[in-house]
Amino acid sequence: MPWYMYALATPAFYSISNFIDKYLIDKKIREPMAITAVSSIVAGMLGLLVGFITGFKMIGYSQIALIMLGGMLLTFYLMPYFEAMKLEDASRVVPLFQFIPVFTLILSSMFLHESLSLKQILGLFLVVLAGVSLGSDHFGSRLFKPRKSLVYMLLASFMYGSVGILFRLVVKESSFWSTLSYEYIGSGIAGIILLFLPRVYKNIEHDIDQMKSAIGMIIFNNGVAEIAQISESVALSKTSVPLVNLIGSLQPLISLVEGFVLTKKFPQLIKEDIRPEVIRGKLLSIGLILIGLVLVYF
Repeated sequence: MPWYMYALATPAFYSISNFIDKYLIDKKIREPMAITAVSSIVAGMLGLLVGFITGFKMIGYSQIALIMLGGMLLTFYLMPYFEAMKLEDASRVVPLFQFIPVFTLILSSMFLHESLSLKQILGLFLVVLAGVSLGSDHFGSRLFKPRKSLVYMLLASFMYGSVGILFRLVVKESSFWSTLSYEYIGSGIAGIILLFLPRVYKNIEHDIDQMKSAIGMIIFNNGVAEIAQISESVALSKTSVPLVNLIGSLQPLISLVEGFVLTKKFPQLIKEDIRPEVIRGKLLSIGLILIGLVLVYF
């Protein structure tokens, strides 16, 4: 199968996973961070296992602290993401993840000393403009009021974008598996911290009971996300990173189509705002995001 089929499968499967997240949050699980805490602790245990198998290597206390911070952010970014999902349609939230390359490029220029061209800066501006429009309420023709979901997704995108920067900072000085094990351990520590939050520990027993009733869907959702990750890895092994990232940026458009179909066919499961003027606004914003990302990656 050609590389672009694997690359296209990545956003398609990730989008399906986003809608399952939305369904679980709206219909099944009162506090998704309780399950996230448990999953993160499992990831931390996996990190310990990887470390024992490959051999823990002392890579410097500062580097260990940085990569474990990245692992913690890999868990904590889900908090604002889930909050945004509670407030908005999935097809409005998912495109806001395109702020991740914005933060990644800015942080890369600051900490990795990677330069930005004028074309890339213009592309980032278009992505930001489209994201602000998508995440705002419109009053008249000129006045915008940012939605809470925009603020949440800006925070989530910044946190997720920081993970890659921290990983790249450390992996240059260490082995891949050592860096990965410390990152997973950091995620486990974040899971333990979450257990001490009142909103989590007060609901964890109830949510674990709910998780039992939805365990099949949760396992299916994890499988879908894993297929997306594997598809991306295969695509990256066959072609360049910019091409894979560019096709991955089609996810907002795919989410819009999936949301429309699900609302029409299964409104009892997913119900999105599919008024013509809303669809037109989303399409315009998604178009600007795609143009911006073309400028960024090429």
